[in-house]
Amino acid sequence: MNRSNRLLGMRSLFVLLAAFVMWSCEGPVGPAGPAGADGVNIVAEVFEVEGDFTQAGNFGIRGEYGFDILESDKVLIYRLGGLDQDGIDIWRLLPQVEFHPNGIFTYDFDFTYYDYSIFLNGDFNLNILESGYTDNQIFRVLIIPADRIDLRMDYSNHRAVLEMLGVDENDIQRKVLN
Repeated sequence: MNRSNRLLGMRSLFVLLAAFVMWSCEGPVGPAGPAGADGVNIVAEVFEVEGDFTQAGNFGIRGEYGFDILESDKVLIYRLGGLDQDGIDIWRLLPQVEFHPNGIFTYDFDFTYYDYSIFLNGDFNLNILESGYTDNQIFRVLIIPADRIDLRMDYSNHRAVLEMLGVDENDIQRKVLN
């Protein structure tokens, strides 16, 4: 039993000594990283689009950014859902599920590096949707650069996302699509 305690003590001492040596070592400095973008500050892009969902348009609207985005950028789209009791816009992150008396449908989107599509999917004939669901729908498109993405952030909180990006509501431009 005494010998086993000594072995355990020696092993513990060896582990502590090894940890101390590894912690105190410092290797050579690595090569310099790639040069930056010449001081260019990459900022988020935010704009609004307005459009109608029609059968002729296959219940979708499509737009182009007017610039290319990077593969690492994040695209978020919000739908204007109305106003709260204080008259402040309510923005809902897509995809958004809607429960209709005739079934369920969603506002959804997809994107490439130069354009985006916002569309309706449903389990019933979308031609019977009331105009409040299809006409003059307003969306906000947010393109977040990779260096601004925070994986812990609640992206459904539209106001917090705009604050994080430093975007002022008054600076957001609207495009009419269709």
